[in-house]
Amino acid sequence: MLPELNIGYSPNAGVTRDLVVKYNMGIEVVRGFEEVALAEAADLARSVHMPWSEPEIGRLNYAATDPDFRRLCMEMIEGRIVFAAENFPTARLVVIHGAPYHWVAHEHPGGRIGDYELFISALRELADFAGEHGLLLTLENNNAYWVNAAGEFSWEDGVPTPDMRYFGSTPEHWLAAYDDAAHENFKLCLDTAHACTYAHTFEDHAQRPGVLLSYLERPEAIGHVHWNGHELFEPEGRMDKHLNVGKGTIPIEVHRKVKNLGIPLLLEHFHGEEALVEELAYIDAL
Repeated sequence: MLPELNIGYSPNAGVTRDLVVKYNMGIEVVRGFEEVALAEAADLARSVHMPWSEPEIGRLNYAATDPDFRRLCMEMIEGRIVFAAENFPTARLVVIHGAPYHWVAHEHPGGRIGDYELFISALRELADFAGEHGLLLTLENNNAYWVNAAGEFSWEDGVPTPDMRYFGSTPEHWLAAYDDAAHENFKLCLDTAHACTYAHTFEDHAQRPGVLLSYLERPEAIGHVHWNGHELFEPEGRMDKHLNVGKGTIPIEVHRKVKNLGIPLLLEHFHGEEALVEELAYIDAL
């Protein structure tokens, strides 16, 4: 049996209204496709992804110690929440990335350092704001970022860097944010591929499945999932990849737990209709 499944709306990549309806799915409205989703599939929207970076200011840091930059980021996110509520009335939730606590390469000096208490305070404020507009706020776990000597994201010769980190990436910190925010209109969004990039920080391969499962220790805290396959053991898995569920080396036990959460699940990828049919059969058989 299939759970409730959604997919990111992207007609250029082949995710059209006809395909979504054919497979009885809903959509997540993602950055860059808001206008086409509004024109073609607004009634299929189940979730809306908030912006995490803007060309004019770089990565949004709603935990920034610079008060002007923090307020600018909050206003931009709140503006997108209003847009989501006014234009996608069937959407139930919004997804937000964590905030950087140290991002030395940030384009704006005000966005380079974050504070945990400001992070939690902002989550509460955004949860309030989203609730006022009929939407649940969910916090997505971010990547662990692997960077080479030239400062480029790389899996081949990359290492985890303390200079590019977010709040809410590790399972402990992600779950702690849920407990510390303690808001009735706030839950977590699990990204299985992002979780794998963090699991790669454990050199012992035998530990990595347990790291993934630790993200699922509190199912009541999870309100949404970005569900991807990923390479848990191969070095390429240090980078965020959107494989079909069942592809890669995530243990089947993890996928079964995700399926059994009983919440909407987003397939955050599309590799053609034939691959989707194979993926749906895999999920059905879990």
